[in-house]
Amino acid sequence: MAGALEGVKCICVIMFQQTPVAFSMMADLGAEVIKIEPPEGELGRQLGVVPGFPISPYFETNNRGFKCITLDLKQEKAREILYKLVKDADVFAQNFRPGVAERLGCGYDDLVKINPGIVYLSASAYGPDGPNAKLPGTDGIAQAMGGICFSYGEQGSRVTTGQISVGDETAAFHNFQAVIVALYHKLKTGEGQLIETSLLGSQIRLMGHSMSRVLMTGEQMSRSRMRFWAGHTPNVTVTFNDKNGKPFIIQVVGEERWRKGLENTGLAEELDKVGCARLGDIAASPERRKTFTDTLDRLFATNTREHWLRLLREADVVSAPINDVSEAAVDPDVIANQYIIEVDHPRVGKIKEVGFPWKFHKTPAKAGIAPELGEHNNEILKKLGYPDADIKQLKEDKVI
Repeated sequence: MAGALEGVKCICVIMFQQTPVAFSMMADLGAEVIKIEPPEGELGRQLGVVPGFPISPYFETNNRGFKCITLDLKQEKAREILYKLVKDADVFAQNFRPGVAERLGCGYDDLVKINPGIVYLSASAYGPDGPNAKLPGTDGIAQAMGGICFSYGEQGSRVTTGQISVGDETAAFHNFQAVIVALYHKLKTGEGQLIETSLLGSQIRLMGHSMSRVLMTGEQMSRSRMRFWAGHTPNVTVTFNDKNGKPFIIQVVGEERWRKGLENTGLAEELDKVGCARLGDIAASPERRKTFTDTLDRLFATNTREHWLRLLREADVVSAPINDVSEAAVDPDVIANQYIIEVDHPRVGKIKEVGFPWKFHKTPAKAGIAPELGEHNNEILKKLGYPDADIKQLKEDKVI
């Protein structure tokens, strides 16, 4: 079956993760994505390459399904090729720091003259305005400046970014959404437009109601293993270890369900003794919350997490194991839904990687592989009308 985005043509001067991931999802859904790299290739091709495994998991995942052409955009002949590619494209994307695309002749004002209906995505670190607009930025910078670092760890521990690229991936999802929305607008009106996104903006959006809560109440978020909301409908999210040190998480909303869970696990009596059986009681003071966690730490350490999760889930208490990355990859729900997939790679054989977060029943997604550097130079240039002799000359002149 054809992908949902078959017929959509995207020309991208993109690198690393923030923007390539968005377009890898476009490619999964059938879009033609032509990535332009400098003749020496982007640095991301080398990230994560280790002895005995010749491809980069980082680059492979972020760029799967692309076609690749190399162009030195500092040369006029390379820009001529770019303009020919853009002429009939639906989308152009770049994630240079602000000002670089304009210097290379591929800013929005340059390309809209060639293709008035182009959807143009400009993704930066800090956003187009503000004192740091022209600075480079990375996933870690976004996590740090966006406030999410303060959700990791407990009070008194060192503040750190997460090991997972939350900033880059969140920005990628927002870039994907933004392009789809702009394409829908173009479908209705025929109008293209400029879209400006950033790592920082996406991280602020990721904070969601947690950010709004601080703004509305003035109460700073605490760094804790427990997330607690008091009020009319108290709820708690908290982690524990079982007798083998295996971690798990509980998130419960409302007194009735929590009481049912305590009774089903046989823990209600112990918590009643220390005055911590009701969520409202736990909210009364930091001391009461410590008593609550200390008591449950002791009780949950008497059996396995499989035992506790079975009892909690029987009582309809939301709970789950805390998987490490390897455990998450083989979780039965992950496997059943093809959130992890197997792909045939021409250089290394079968590889496993992240699958699809959606299931389209009439236009299913399909994962490709990341292109070799300049793999599609000849194919793309011949489609643009360049004869073999001209392609050879472009190589000799280091335009491609």
